[in-house]
Amino acid sequence: MIRAALVWLLLLPSLAAAQALPALYDVAGVAAGDTLNVRTGPSTAFEVLAKLPPDAAGIEVVDTDESGRWGLINVSDRAGWVALDFMARRAGQPEAGLPNDLICAGTEPFWSFRLTPDAKAAFTRDGREATLPGVLTVPSLNRTDRAALFADGGELVVTAVLGRASCSDGMSDRAYGLGIDLLVTDEAEVRVYSGCCRIAP
Repeated sequence: MIRAALVWLLLLPSLAAAQALPALYDVAGVAAGDTLNVRTGPSTAFEVLAKLPPDAAGIEVVDTDESGRWGLINVSDRAGWVALDFMARRAGQPEAGLPNDLICAGTEPFWSFRLTPDAKAAFTRDGREATLPGVLTVPSLNRTDRAALFADGGELVVTAVLGRASCSDGMSDRAYGLGIDLLVTDEAEVRVYSGCCRIAP
C-alpha cells in the first residue's frame, strides 16, 4: 500500500505534464497583496521578468519544463516561466485534441485567422477580412496533437493543418504552442500561409 502511494506521488509531475498544452490557467493560491513571479528560466534561481497579480486569469501556458512543475507563459512580447503550484488549469479544456477558440497569425505578409467555438472563422490579409461561416474540424486518426480544418466561404476556401508544436512568429520573443499551415484558394490564386496560434482569452 505504501509502495503504491509512493509510486503515485512520483508520477504526479509526469501526469500533470501529460495534459494537453497549450491551455488556459488562472493564478491560484497567491495571497491578496502578493504576486506570482514570472522568471527567465524554470527555477527560482532565474531572474524575475514580471509579476502576476493574485487574481490574474486566462493565462495561456504554452509548455512545461521536464519536471512539469514550471509553465512557459507570455508576458507582453516575452516568454517566461511560472511555478505551476500557483496555477490552476481552467475546467472544460480538452485533455487531448486541440482547442477550438484560436487566434492565428503570420508575418511577411501579415495575415490572421480567427477560429471560434461555434465553428466560425475569419481570415484577414491585406486589410481585408473574409468570413467563413462553417468550419469542419477533422482530427488526425493516429495523433491527438494534429487536426485539419476546412472552410468554404464561397469566393474563398481555406484548408489548414493545425498542430501542437513549438512555434515562433519571427518578430518577438513570445512562445507559441500551436503551429498552423493554411492553404488559401480564391478566384485569383492559391497560396500557403504558415504561422502560429494562441488560445483566445
